[in-house]
Amino acid sequence: MINQYEVPACIEDSIPALKKALHQFPAVFHIYETIGCLTDYTDKQLREQNFTVAHKCLQVAGRLYERGNTVVKEAITRVFLPTLCRIPLADAVSRIRMYSLIPDSIYPLYIQYQLTGNGNR
Repeated sequence: MINQYEVPACIEDSIPALKKALHQFPAVFHIYETIGCLTDYTDKQLREQNFTVAHKCLQVAGRLYERGNTVVKEAITRVFLPTLCRIPLADAVSRIRMYSLIPDSIYPLYIQYQLTGNGNR
């Protein structure tokens, strides 16, 4: 299991561009800020339609959720998924593209959040 202290290194290994951002605060002790950093970067890449980099980000989030301990999973659920669900999808092509990027480990959570987060309970 990946614990919250290992998360910054896992992110840096896959997304070297975040190394500096992750070292601006003691990320090792702040799992929510660490996931927030990944979230902001992923959001930016998706909005700029840089799907290759966004795919890497989403894969990291999926891997962290799949292999993470309870604290890591909670951070992905509370920080990453809500932002991911708020990204505007202009048309069916954008929606299909986005759905194809989301890893299997967090896809059901994404769909569930879409249904409940939009008031469709």
